[in-house]
Amino acid sequence: MAMRIDYEDSYRDDDMRVHYEEEPFTGEVVHRDAEGRMSALVSYVAGVPSGPQIKWYPDGSKQKEGRARWGIAVGDWRRWHPNGQLAEHSVFSLQGRRERRRRWDKDGNLTEDRSFAS
Repeated sequence: MAMRIDYEDSYRDDDMRVHYEEEPFTGEVVHRDAEGRMSALVSYVAGVPSGPQIKWYPDGSKQKEGRARWGIAVGDWRRWHPNGQLAEHSVFSLQGRRERRRRWDKDGNLTEDRSFAS
């Protein structure tokens, strides 16, 4: 099981790597809102965002979700409108290049469907 710490217990060094107890952190960092509710969960390897990245709205519904690999967005990333409707779905290559993006308005109508040349 991954080690999980609160954001307040970590710090960033000059290279922007996240540290915990003087070492680059590997595990999950929990971000909380003013009321103490979990607002984001960010995974790290050796202090660099790697693994699942999730952000929630104050009501607990998902706002954004995807994966990073050594600080770069990879694979499927999704973002939702506050009403729960999917707002955006992007696909990134293993090198972090956006390959496709689809967007919807808050009513679920497709507003963009774009592929990006490699």
